[in-house]
Amino acid sequence: MTLWMTWINIVWQLRAGFSRDQTFMWAIVVLAGFSIRRDLWGVTSFVRCLGIQEKHYQSLRDFFHSKSIKLNLLTVQWVKVCLKIFSKHLVTFNGRIVLLADGIKIPKEGQKMPAVKLTHQESMNNSKPEYVMAHSCQCISLLIEGVGLFFSVPLAARIHEGVQFSNRDQRTVIDKLLSLLLELELSPSYLVADAYYAARKLVLGLVKNGHHLISRVRSNAVAYNEYTGKRKGPGRPKKYGEKIELRSIFKKLSLFQTAISPLYDDKNVTIQYYSLDLLWRPLAFLVRFVWVIHPTRGHWVLLSSDLKLSPMDIITLYGNRFKIEVMFRQL
Repeated sequence: MTLWMTWINIVWQLRAGFSRDQTFMWAIVVLAGFSIRRDLWGVTSFVRCLGIQEKHYQSLRDFFHSKSIKLNLLTVQWVKVCLKIFSKHLVTFNGRIVLLADGIKIPKEGQKMPAVKLTHQESMNNSKPEYVMAHSCQCISLLIEGVGLFFSVPLAARIHEGVQFSNRDQRTVIDKLLSLLLELELSPSYLVADAYYAARKLVLGLVKNGHHLISRVRSNAVAYNEYTGKRKGPGRPKKYGEKIELRSIFKKLSLFQTAISPLYDDKNVTIQYYSLDLLWRPLAFLVRFVWVIHPTRGHWVLLSSDLKLSPMDIITLYGNRFKIEVMFRQL
């Protein structure tokens, strides 16, 4: 009972996200079902594990479409609860919390399920089909550390493809992720994501609102040194200097330093790294690039929009994301 008392005290703090008491009571039933069910067969799994009478089945279904659920308020309240509960276990760098962003395509076989569409798998895993009928979701999670391990606490997840309420809505998946992050009303943070999210719109939106991006960049990306020569003739001063293919740096091993790997499951593993601040044309300002050679995980080119972060901090933030990504895909 001690565990359930703690559980109900946490759930009760979400009351502000519901406009009616009855809807909130049904929410408690649903959350209890999520906590103890043994199968994933939708609403019927809640009925079986909680022993709900058959006559209440339709009411339970109607709960998920209730207009009394204020999703935005509920999400903000959930974020406040998470920050309060895990305040002593938050992973922070330079006084900023660490957020993780990722997308997942969940295959669906129902022929009349809303928001199911033909999606392209960007994953390099050969066991996955290139195209799949699926729900395309994006999730933002909070990174915490406890008992020597890293954990991901989901803050918000949305279906960002296949649902369009207006043909005037021209937002991309990147735009929707940025909007979702801003809805959480968080203090300045570091958002850690994969190469898909290393995009102009996201980085500029984050920096404008006090956040920063840590991500991988694509292998064919290029950057530029700042132009240090003299101005020649009239017109706008030249800004970009020598062009650098980022992957070509891996051929200059003499530039690299060696260090003990800071990743969570590496023991006595030595990595090589090199760091340089360059102009990235999509952003038109300096960002920090870090080249990493890992003996088992291959070659990385990482990007940080915050020039105050050290190369080892950037490696730590991105490298520890791998375990979190696995956990997220099990949700």
